[in-house]
Amino acid sequence: MSQRIQILMTSFSALFLTASVVVAEPAEIAAAEPAKIWEQIESAAVEVESAVVVENLKLNAGLAELHIQDGIVFPASPVADRPVEMVFLGKARLRLDAPDDVEAGQLELFTDRPSLNENITEAVLAVTFDAASDNIVDRSAPNEIDPATASRVQELFRQWKDRPERRLLGVETGIFRDAVGDPLYRGFFAGWFRGEELGEFLYLYEPDAAEQATLGKFELLEATEKERRKITRQLHRAQRKGRLIGLEVDDLGQWDTWLSSSMRDAEGEARPGFQSFEPDRYQLELSLGDKLDLDGRARIHLRSVAKPARVVKLGIHSDLAIERVAVVGEGGDAEEVFFRQARNEALAVLPERYAQADALVLEVDYSGKLIEKLDTKTWVLVDTTNWYPHTGKVDLATYDVTFEWPAKYDLLSGGREIDSGEKGKRKWRRLEIDKPTFGISFEVGQFRTLTTRAGHVDITLAFDGSGYASLEKDSREALLETLGDALLYFEEIFGPYPLDEMTVVTAPRVFSQSLLGFVTLSTLSMLDTDDWVKVIFGFEDRRTVVAHELAHQWWGHMVAWEGYRDQWISEAMANYAAVLYARHRLRGGQAPAIGPTTGWQRALTATTDDGRPIESIGPLVLGERLASSVTGSAYEAIVYKKGAVVLDMLSRLFGEEAFVRILRNIAQAVAFRPLSTDGFFTLLERSSTVDLSGFSRQFVYGTGLPVVYYGYEFEPEGDDLWTVTATVRQQSPYRYTYQVIDRGDGVLDVARERLTQIEVEDSNLVVPVQIAVYDPAAPLSKTMKKLKLDPKEVGNAFLTTHMLLKGETSELQVKVAYEPKRVFLDRGKEVFGRFYNERKSVKRKLFSEALDLVAEDRLDEAEARFQEALAAAAETSDDDADAELDEDDLLVLDGRIDLQLGRLYLDQGRVDDARRVFARVEDRVKRATKYYLEGPLEIQRARLAILERDYEEAYRLLRKLRRGRIDSTEGQLLLAIAARETGRSEEHDEAVEAATLGGADVSVLKRVSPSSTGLGG
Repeated sequence: MSQRIQILMTSFSALFLTASVVVAEPAEIAAAEPAKIWEQIESAAVEVESAVVVENLKLNAGLAELHIQDGIVFPASPVADRPVEMVFLGKARLRLDAPDDVEAGQLELFTDRPSLNENITEAVLAVTFDAASDNIVDRSAPNEIDPATASRVQELFRQWKDRPERRLLGVETGIFRDAVGDPLYRGFFAGWFRGEELGEFLYLYEPDAAEQATLGKFELLEATEKERRKITRQLHRAQRKGRLIGLEVDDLGQWDTWLSSSMRDAEGEARPGFQSFEPDRYQLELSLGDKLDLDGRARIHLRSVAKPARVVKLGIHSDLAIERVAVVGEGGDAEEVFFRQARNEALAVLPERYAQADALVLEVDYSGKLIEKLDTKTWVLVDTTNWYPHTGKVDLATYDVTFEWPAKYDLLSGGREIDSGEKGKRKWRRLEIDKPTFGISFEVGQFRTLTTRAGHVDITLAFDGSGYASLEKDSREALLETLGDALLYFEEIFGPYPLDEMTVVTAPRVFSQSLLGFVTLSTLSMLDTDDWVKVIFGFEDRRTVVAHELAHQWWGHMVAWEGYRDQWISEAMANYAAVLYARHRLRGGQAPAIGPTTGWQRALTATTDDGRPIESIGPLVLGERLASSVTGSAYEAIVYKKGAVVLDMLSRLFGEEAFVRILRNIAQAVAFRPLSTDGFFTLLERSSTVDLSGFSRQFVYGTGLPVVYYGYEFEPEGDDLWTVTATVRQQSPYRYTYQVIDRGDGVLDVARERLTQIEVEDSNLVVPVQIAVYDPAAPLSKTMKKLKLDPKEVGNAFLTTHMLLKGETSELQVKVAYEPKRVFLDRGKEVFGRFYNERKSVKRKLFSEALDLVAEDRLDEAEARFQEALAAAAETSDDDADAELDEDDLLVLDGRIDLQLGRLYLDQGRVDDARRVFARVEDRVKRATKYYLEGPLEIQRARLAILERDYEEAYRLLRKLRRGRIDSTEGQLLLAIAARETGRSEEHDEAVEAATLGGADVSVLKRVSPSSTGLGG
């Protein structure tokens, strides 16, 4: 073992030292019957007659402080002899400061402010810490409660009990765990608040969560009444088949996490929560009936993490019903315990004598329907990982699984076969996974199989009915060949595959998935399609899809993740591995038409409805939280595409060969343990002399796509030598926020402020540089011949090097032996940034400089620079043809420049100049076939109409807004002004709500009265 590997493994071990946690035992464990407690929780009703007056009371719940200034609290009926839930009416304030920049950014994304300090008028609270709840209810009663107030209180509590958040966030289970005396759950807090600015939102303090404090809002599914009826029918059809039991239309929607964080210690270090137990081993027995209904028993071998412990939390698919939970004693006897299942979660209450146990075995019996028949030859497992009960925060365990099923079907799964057989019309198989991992799965149906051997690994490739029919024989065999080739390639670069067998199955799903030793491939993504079809519909080459899923055997299983903030490593690394596979195994004519990162710039620079680039929604470490009501496309674009590009950039910092060697060492050292993002970068730094703090801060924990402008000069040195000097300027990426302002004389307007996303001073980018030179001896390429290019003008050979960009400006000097003709930075779009040649992008360069001048309030200079940009020659692209931008692209670029110039004129009150400029833009709109200008032009013309007090014209322009075509936050603010001044109260309120969700400041609308023709008339 080399010294470097020894150092790496020693440092890695230091990162993973763990110990059992002892929780202070309460003086008395609640002895109330669990069943009675559940009944009390479910039947809880607000007791208006028990109302108390509360003044100047502060409640600290995790990161939040609730200051009740004055109001009335209405307790609900008690649970375990004390009130827990209560309704508040009055005046209060909820304060919460974001603990870091990432969470401050998310809070600002959803609320337009980096910290919370919200006036509260109504709330429903669940307060389990005794001193606080006693302090609330042990106060004097109000003089009288009027009927309207009593009715409002009853309605609020009814809504709270019916809301999906109460179930989805586990409010009832939190109350229950505290009530049965689970010491880990002391201090649980939940609040549903109505704020003056933010409307309804929720705050939750959940002691056993890794991130105990959560703030957010549940955005209900937007659907018309007709759409709701259709969804209801679909749910009822599924429920008649035993699926989606208990799910209602109102349960559908999107949870937006405004802030989520672990608690902090005095030094500001994170102190994550933990669950009482972690699993070491799952023993599973699953029997499938003739109609493929499930009947299962799970024995879960648990290791204590915190003592004393009274409750085990289990996760299972909501279509499966738990029938029995028991603790298995040393002699094998099973003692049944109380349990309660609510949808996809169940709680089992342990007898007190197990509270101090170091380990125990929990036995769970369950049944239900989770296999759906799609056609006569195709079945699909609805949930691939929740078909048996799970527990634990990390949940890495070994598996011993026995399947029994009707002999007319085939069953394939992960694991090494220990034994198998057949009894009458039924088959059985026992399998084992002896490496700690998350999850085991299976597929059942009628399959056609192919087999091969890759090194020491036996590979089985099975096709479901539709998958076999949709692939030609050559394609099926080629897919098998890809599996073997990719597996051997990843063994070369990441180390040995840890098993001796692998099963791969095509399945009729929209996603592919990789569990240890068992891979399912989406039948749709494996279809035989021509390259032009892939390009049009964006279908990734199936070979790189296969490579991505196989790479998860190392990055996802050998290297697991600690939490959702670290899962990006698994997905981004699998995508990066697929990039390497395409780069080194699929060269030349075999190169994929659509690869893992194809179109990453387009995906990340696409905008949301409020004009934000997708990339700005959040950093890599937000993981699954990137999918929100703001946009559904951010998760894949950022985690998969940006993540792989960022890792490829890291490889250039280290050198690809060295980087891959370090990754191999990490994979072998981690060896089936979880890894955090901080741990990953620590190991990278300890394996080299590279300081990655600036890199990770910018590209992993930060957002913003750097924009880089570069120029170059050539200087002859004699003896056929030339000096090439390239000068690079990095521009900090930015976005805009919007607010309503009062221009005086009763005229409102919308202003914007530019917010910088990344400071480039500490940037550290390695960028590929290609220098086109003229080599008299070099032959002409087919492309040059086809395009009739003159090699003496554009060059006929390329010299490749790299350039390190540090800070705002950087310079590269290199000597070449042939006459240089052109210089390209990041010609293949490999670096996370956008690169513009100042010789060819004069318009963009001047346009960028003008916007910078506007941000610095140097408006006269900005106007002159906009005019220069309009007068500059047409731009050319950076391909070998040096072709000019087509007419449409030029019309759009000049139109964007003119729109910003017109906006500048409006800012200065020069409405006639703005009208003249907008007329030019309108002419371009008529001549262009691309419609990028139409929406933004309507916005600015409406703004002009508002400044001239022609509110009807502004409203006419703005009512035609279409989502996705315009910067709708600004448009909605202008619409709010126009509707306000024309007496359209409903449209005004809707526009204000939409603009507020987009992060706009609407406070002026509340301070300034409308004109006599508006809402105030």
